[in-house]
Amino acid sequence: MADPSEIFDAKFLRQLEALDAALLRLRGSLGEGTRGHGRTQGQSEFRGHRPYSPGDDLRRLDWNAYGRLGKFFMREYERERAEHITILLDCSRSMAAGTPPKYVLARRAAAAFGYLALKRGGSATLVGQPVVEGVARFSRLLEQLTDAVPTSDTGLSTHAKALAARGKAPSDLVVISDGLEPLDSLQPLQSLSERRTAVTIVQVLAPEELEPPPGGMLELRGLEEGETIELELDASTIAAYQAELEKHLEGLESITMRHAWTMALTDSAADLQQLFIGKLLPAGASL
Repeated sequence: MADPSEIFDAKFLRQLEALDAALLRLRGSLGEGTRGHGRTQGQSEFRGHRPYSPGDDLRRLDWNAYGRLGKFFMREYERERAEHITILLDCSRSMAAGTPPKYVLARRAAAAFGYLALKRGGSATLVGQPVVEGVARFSRLLEQLTDAVPTSDTGLSTHAKALAARGKAPSDLVVISDGLEPLDSLQPLQSLSERRTAVTIVQVLAPEELEPPPGGMLELRGLEEGETIELELDASTIAAYQAELEKHLEGLESITMRHAWTMALTDSAADLQQLFIGKLLPAGASL
């Protein structure tokens, strides 16, 4: 298991600063930071975009963003945009798999989401931990993430159910997971969507999970049974596995589209800019 000091080292902190600067430059190129046209009295400064949903006010469509990214985005203003982000991080044992391990990028992505929220004057909560407010306290979030090791036998759905059972639903929820649980485990997230929670899913899979190398051995461990089996990766096994994975990913994509969630699939070898600018931003994430 990777050393936490290597996950959140000085190089990583510089990557966060570079990511923030790159996003600010993109905002400038998209015309953000300027006052929107036709604003009603009392509206605040323009702050960002969110994906278009049926029924939205078409006067707030950003055609410049459509011209650059090929997708419809709605302009949001400071008073409308939620300033608090809730992060649900998958800490099940399956996140320790892969080369590099999935949990390394997962924790770095969680830290990046928190950093960006704090840098913009908001706050961040890692599910199960106290809220962190102010970028000066970012180190507290890193401490929380350092303790979030992938050793749990509890699946992601258990924590999602706990969130859905709360009296107040989170305004913005980021779920970071390998997404390999049964699709019905997403039901609590669907319940949160009905309560106007904006859901962003970052699915992290290892390179060998996306494209298994032939001739190797694959170790599978059941979370509930605690049993481990090994499979030889011959051509027929790989073909069957890839068919099942594709079916699962298509089902996940269908659910995310139905509920207007933002989703990005990445491999664990990606860096922050590849994930945030190459995948999340084109998917419509408000960054």
